[in-house]
Formats: sequence, structure tokens, C-alpha cells
Amino acid sequence: MSDFLKNSIAAVALTLAGLTSLAPAAHAASFDARIETVGYRDGYYGRAPERHHRWGDRRGRGRCAPWLAVEKARGYGVRGPRIADVSHRRVVVEGWRHHRYTQIAFANVARCPTLGR
Repeated sequence: MSDFLKNSIAAVALTLAGLTSLAPAAHAASFDARIETVGYRDGYYGRAPERHHRWGDRRGRGRCAPWLAVEKARGYGVRGPRIADVSHRRVVVEGWRHHRYTQIAFANVARCPTLGR
């Protein structure tokens, strides 16, 4: 009977030790749920209005700068990027990527979105 009592006490002690070690881990993994409205947020719908300090600041806005296209191509992994072509619709950058010649086309609008690789 004493062996049964010793084994029972040892099993209870191990169970309590296991439960106390899991308590901080369970507390750290909390669940957070939020509901946000879509549309009207912070007093305006969609994007914030652009503010121009002088009328001259508007010149050149909305175009892809060639240096920005080269930097974005470098970020895509193109080595030795250079401008191949600039038109009113796109800016083409060429260089080497994965040991072969490649071209990336960027739209000639603000922030230079990628058209193709």
C-alpha cells in the first residue's frame, strides 16, 4: 500500500509541476480581436488630401524618376541596373539577374509600380 501511495503522490506532484510550467506560456499567447470600419476613418474617406506649399511644387509630381526606377530594380536583385528606355508610359531598366540579362518595366507614374520583370 505504501508503494501505491508514493506513486500517487509522485504522479500528483508531476502533474502540478507540468500545469504550473504551462500557465505562463498559455498566458503569453493571448487572442486579440478588433473590428475596424472600412471607409470613413480619421475624418476623411480614402487617402489624405495632398498639400502643396507652392504652386511650383506640383511640377514633376506623378512621374517615375529614373533614379528611383534604378533603385527599385536593384532591390529586385538586378546587378548593374541602367536605364534602357523612358517613354510617357513606362521606364525600362536593364541589367543582370541570376546570371542572365533581364529587363524590368516600371509605370511612369508616382512611386514607380512594376509592370513586368
